[in-house]
Amino acid sequence: MVRGVTVKNEQLTKQVYQTIKGLYDYGVHEVVISPGSRSTPLAMACEVHPQMTTYIHPDERSAAFFALGLIKATKKPVAVICTSGTAASNYMPAVSEAYISRMPLVVMTSDRPHELRNVGAPQAINQVRMFTNFVNYEVDFPVADDFQSSHDFVDAVLLQASRYFSGPESGPVHFNMPFREPLIPDLSATEYLKVEPKSQVTYQKMVNIEPLRQFIKRGRGMIVVGDCQNEDLSQLLLFAAIHHLPVFADPLSHLRHQDSPYILSTGDTLFKVYQNVEPGYIIRVGKPVVSKAMNRFLAAVSAPQILVQNSLKPDTFPVVPDMHLEMTANDCFRQLAEESPVLSPGWFEFFAHLNAVVTNVIQQHVHTVNDEGTIFARLAGQLAADEVLFLGNSMPIRDCDTFFVGGLAKPYCNRGANGIDGVVSTAMGMAVHKKVTLVIGDISFFHDMNGLIMKKLEGLDIRIIVMNNNGGGIFSYLPQKKEELLFERLYGTPLDLDFEHTAKLYGFNYQRYETYDNIQLPKDGAHIIEILTNRQDNVIAHQELTEKVKDAVHAELSFNYAAE
Repeated sequence: MVRGVTVKNEQLTKQVYQTIKGLYDYGVHEVVISPGSRSTPLAMACEVHPQMTTYIHPDERSAAFFALGLIKATKKPVAVICTSGTAASNYMPAVSEAYISRMPLVVMTSDRPHELRNVGAPQAINQVRMFTNFVNYEVDFPVADDFQSSHDFVDAVLLQASRYFSGPESGPVHFNMPFREPLIPDLSATEYLKVEPKSQVTYQKMVNIEPLRQFIKRGRGMIVVGDCQNEDLSQLLLFAAIHHLPVFADPLSHLRHQDSPYILSTGDTLFKVYQNVEPGYIIRVGKPVVSKAMNRFLAAVSAPQILVQNSLKPDTFPVVPDMHLEMTANDCFRQLAEESPVLSPGWFEFFAHLNAVVTNVIQQHVHTVNDEGTIFARLAGQLAADEVLFLGNSMPIRDCDTFFVGGLAKPYCNRGANGIDGVVSTAMGMAVHKKVTLVIGDISFFHDMNGLIMKKLEGLDIRIIVMNNNGGGIFSYLPQKKEELLFERLYGTPLDLDFEHTAKLYGFNYQRYETYDNIQLPKDGAHIIEILTNRQDNVIAHQELTEKVKDAVHAELSFNYAAE
């Protein structure tokens, strides 16, 4: 009996160590582990790996979003490990976010062996292909044995999966790994974990951009830039300068802090009040922009549109482009470097002037009005260029689009599935590597309070600004608000929570403010800063800003400016 246990342990040790070693060699250097018995082989293998960095997170849903934060900060693949059963189910929200955002999340779900599936064994559910709609690659591992073919299988899986760790096919992968007892590997067999980096498969593809050259000859071009996953966009800016083209920059493009007159930061606000313009062509770069007004314009305009996105699965929203170039922006615009510009007098100047008019209105509004949007603007302006501004979905990302017209920090957001879940955990993951300030609403904050445990477990510093309007503030901007008898129960959903208790529970410093207070962000440390706001006041202030911009733009157009 002892001999049999020893043989099984050796088989298990070789398979698991081979897997963890291979992942490290292919670039997976961080792993987030949620405690559990069946995942013991994987957890221990990662823990004894000489160079793997591990984080322990007891909540699988938050753990997976924490891993997404690590990926955003490092641009490298990160693994998550959990035990069998419903523990794996909790990964679904983060896996779906990773899939749409093309983030290389390596999901490793431990499982019961095949003979314990579908027989009523405890903590056993059908985990095979459980993420099939949201992963680029998935495999159900065999139980460890001594056959050479099993070792070859592991090598093949790692090679095949590694193609999704970067490049145009980047995205999540799923390893379902069944283990028989005993579960403890040979912790002394570290020779199996020796670090020997592999040569990763690199992706190269030649794309024909000749049709784009024909579009450029039309003149009167426009560039719209969304989230580009931190791509280098220097060639895009050079192209815009040579051709005198307006570049409408989404906050997630990380272009708004660039020192270039061609970058326009007020597209969302401008296109809310003025869309009477017809470009010769539009180049869309990266993922779709946040702005609903900009997307409405793109869907309605008749100009040909070219999507430049380094992805095999192009994001065609808000309208299917006339052409998709599967390449990075720099590769695209570098090939256009010798293209002779077709200049349209007054074209760029028209947009640049309107951008300046709108910027001035926004800045005046920020200095005279107190609501969530203006508070956001004043606080975001306190952040330095090397800091991360992480944004909750719903109002924070929209307020960033409107008010972040002169900030220096780099905005991030879980803008794949646009969910309110996991926002705290993703920001905490980024805080491992960056200085992070999170701006989040009270409902979203409540939704992921478990993520705050990483402050205690990892000693992370982060500033969390909770815009507390006591409910789902974004719904107040929608038609549902007119149904007063049903609105508050179904959409407003006031929680009446005092987040000071949350701060004490997780070891954060705590400050509470009203909208009219002069708020100065603390320089360092872990802080929860709760700002009490009013949903109706926020709606009125946003409507007032739109009217101010509309009046200013229309006055300017009637006085002197029209597109040539």
